[in-house]
Amino acid sequence: MSEELSMRQHQEEIDGQRYTAALLELPNACLLFISEGRLALGTLALAVPSPLQEKPGVTSASILGERHALLARVLAERLAGLKGKIALVSLRAHGPEAQVGPRALAMLKKVLEEGVGREP
Repeated sequence: MSEELSMRQHQEEIDGQRYTAALLELPNACLLFISEGRLALGTLALAVPSPLQEKPGVTSASILGERHALLARVLAERLAGLKGKIALVSLRAHGPEAQVGPRALAMLKKVLEEGVGREP
């Protein structure tokens, strides 16, 4: 596998719903896809960590879609903060944010914990 590219995937059933998460990590960015059911494009959010040491933080924006836009931004900000890289997150799920939020965060945690990445 190329040292410049890492891919991880995790599938799990949470509260009776099948979730899939795929994380593609590049030297300067991470792309995360979280989907209920089959993996597909959902609401997109982008987050960029601050390059300034004296002004830490993350800037984010919703790029595409309306459903769970705030949640997608939260996930992107979390990923950008953890990795210190640009994060693009796609979230595709049904149901209220109170249910989807904990499931999506759990999937983020699980895909980050996955062992050796696999080639796409």
